[in-house]
Amino acid sequence: MSYKSEVDNIFNNFDEMPMFISVPQAAETLGISSVSLYKLIQTDKTFPVVIIGRRKSIPKEQLKQWIQNNCTR
Repeated sequence: MSYKSEVDNIFNNFDEMPMFISVPQAAETLGISSVSLYKLIQTDKTFPVVIIGRRKSIPKEQLKQWIQNNCTR
């Protein structure tokens, strides 16, 4: 039996992504570890996150906007 993690579900393009993605999926998209993304969520209050109970989800449209707003070049 093979185990398929949530991160294995990488999308081919932005339009294929669901409205909300998990922290591991967002971390994979950004090319960083999940731990680094959790730290970023704690320290950068402008980073888009929706918290429902203990679950954190990242809205894809706001993530795209956050990336555009934080590009230095």
